[in-house]
Amino acid sequence: MIDQIKRFKYAQPFEPFEIELSSGSVWRIKAPDFVIVDEFGQGRIGVLHEDHTFSTVSGLHVVRVGIARAA
Repeated sequence: MIDQIKRFKYAQPFEPFEIELSSGSVWRIKAPDFVIVDEFGQGRIGVLHEDHTFSTVSGLHVVRVGIARAA
């Protein structure tokens, strides 16, 4: 899943995308600068949310990465 996140992050042109977690949470990524990927071990993902909070999760908890659905 880390590779998929990187493909979406660096796509030209960028399209907003979603990261769905095993908890059922969905993180919307509206700009490439709002997500970071640490590739060591199983990888960790960091996301800056619209409310200016920051979350991290192990790449093992990512169950889906895809184009953002209409809100």
